Amino acid sequence: MSLIGQFGVGFYSAFLVANKVHVVSKKNEYDAHVWESNAGKEFSIRPATPEEANSLTRGTRVTLEMKDDQLEYLDEKKCKDIIRKHSEFIQFPIEL
Repeated sequence: MSLIGQFGVGFYSAFLVANKVHVVSKKNEYDAHVWESNAGKEFSIRPATPEEANSLTRGTRVTLEMKDDQLEYLDEKKCKDIIRKHSEFIQFPIEL
C-alpha cells in the first residue's frame, strides 16, 4: 500500500526531512490512536499508550525524527515561518 495520498501530499512531505513520523490523534470521547511510519511501504496503527495520549484531550500531535542533514528545520523561527505560510487556510489552531 502506498503512503502517497493516504494523508495528502502536505503530510507526506514530512518524510523529506524526517526518517520517521509518529502521529497521535484523539477525538473527544474516543481513545487516542497512533500512526507510525519510517517512509517505507509499511505503516502501523495502534491504540495509544497512556504515556502517548497524556495531555492530549483532543487533536493531533505529530512528532518527526529528523534526518541528520535536515536539522536546520529545528530552528523555531524557520519552522514557524513555514507553518504560517502553508497553513493560512486551516481553521484549527496549530501549536509548536
